[in-house]
Amino acid sequence: MSGDLDVELKRIAGRIRRWRDEAGYTLQELASRSGVATSTIQKIETTQMTPSVTVLLKVARGLGRRPSELIRDEAEAAEVVHLRPKERHPVGVADALLVERLSGEISDPALEMWRLTLHPGQRSGRSAIHYDGEEIVVCEKGSVTFRVGDADYVLRPGDTLHFKATLPHSWRNEGDAPARFIVTGTLPQQFRAAMRERLHGGGKPR
Repeated sequence: MSGDLDVELKRIAGRIRRWRDEAGYTLQELASRSGVATSTIQKIETTQMTPSVTVLLKVARGLGRRPSELIRDEAEAAEVVHLRPKERHPVGVADALLVERLSGEISDPALEMWRLTLHPGQRSGRSAIHYDGEEIVVCEKGSVTFRVGDADYVLRPGDTLHFKATLPHSWRNEGDAPARFIVTGTLPQQFRAAMRERLHGGGKPR
């Protein structure tokens, strides 16, 4: 039994270290995000301690991961995920921005898909977004203005926008009704981790 436990602890330690590296966090940064001491993170990664469930939950949240991902057998990671509407839970602020993840937890995903509902006067944030990848936007309801590079694009129901995500981009609702649109992107790991943290941690969008 002890041997099996050692194997599981090594597997968990390896995942934490790999995910931390992929997200670009130092030990100190992950400790701060998790609310766990830096020395504790280091001991977990080097299998010098057996972490409590509470500590693992905090570390998983700090990494923007579901706790179940820490103990899931990677060989059993899903290649097909069928999500029903009731299994998706939008998060955010009801009268500002709601975010609903449409993509599933498959192994080594290359794409992420999100449905966003943006209320009048709201925007993506104070600064523009950019990363190495692509985005495709589909407007479903209302109108949303995307600024890509130095140009503005007003999307209305049925409109699509496809662009290189290396271009600084942002979005805002200048209309008088909520806008609903879908964003599909080839997001880098660090960006995915930040979005997962908001979803699983119940954080409020800016």
